[in-house]
Amino acid sequence: MLALVGFGAVSRAQEVPPVSPEIQAKLAEFQARIDETAGTLAREPQLRRWSPKQRQTLVEFVVGNLLFVATHELGHAVVSEFDLPVLGREENAADDFAILTALRVVANEFSERVLVQATMGWFLSARREAQDGDPPNFYDRHELGEQRAYQIVCLMVGSDPARFKALADKTELPEDRRRTCAWDYDTAFRSWARLMAPHRRAADQPKTRVEVVYGDATGRLDVHAHSLRAMRFLEILADYAADRYVWPAPITMELRTCGASGARWTVPTRRLHICYEMAQEFAELYRDYGRDWKIPKCRYKCRW
Repeated sequence: MLALVGFGAVSRAQEVPPVSPEIQAKLAEFQARIDETAGTLAREPQLRRWSPKQRQTLVEFVVGNLLFVATHELGHAVVSEFDLPVLGREENAADDFAILTALRVVANEFSERVLVQATMGWFLSARREAQDGDPPNFYDRHELGEQRAYQIVCLMVGSDPARFKALADKTELPEDRRRTCAWDYDTAFRSWARLMAPHRRAADQPKTRVEVVYGDATGRLDVHAHSLRAMRFLEILADYAADRYVWPAPITMELRTCGASGARWTVPTRRLHICYEMAQEFAELYRDYGRDWKIPKCRYKCRW
């Protein structure tokens, strides 16, 4: 017990600077554009019978899950570009990078809601697979959906047990597991903080160019392409990446039609891409399985 307490004290003393005021302001603008996008969806035939609140929740679910996916892929990018050691499965490390970015770097109500939406997304994916009769894919590079969901919840609880108690209760995270989440959080936080410290950009350092590309989309994917471009989805990611880190070379972020749902960081081309089909998949996931999934109330002043 003494070792655990001491370990946590060292971790919390190792501060990680938050995002710059410039990025915080852009995040606020981004949230406003998300709200505007939800309003425009009233013109879509398949959503006309949805209430404004339902359309808002749908958009936040899709965008929140896409942001988690994008930050996960950014985790792969920093591993390859900065030649970081990974002691374990890189997919797990990339998830932890995304979670900690939301909790400790962006660290506001918006980023917390992203994590809640991503948690919901993994649970709904598991629910869909169970109803479809799909067997668990134990040999996949990624953990099972429920495991990825609980890792998000556990690191959130480990960072602040009181603040995220409602989420832990909603997802039925056992009490004995909650007690060990602080250790998991401290371990992940200390590891990523130490690895990324040499690569953080100082205020007086020039920013690396991060190019954004919106590919064409047709049919049912067109609404996603138009909406994501209107809310400047890629720009908020690119601005964050350029503001936060000193990259060894320019990188590219792209939304494109792929023929299937997916996302990837490609090492040789230094390109992070997300498929429009993934936005469609998240929209259908929420439509078919998520409308009766209740987000827990926050005991603080939050928008969960």
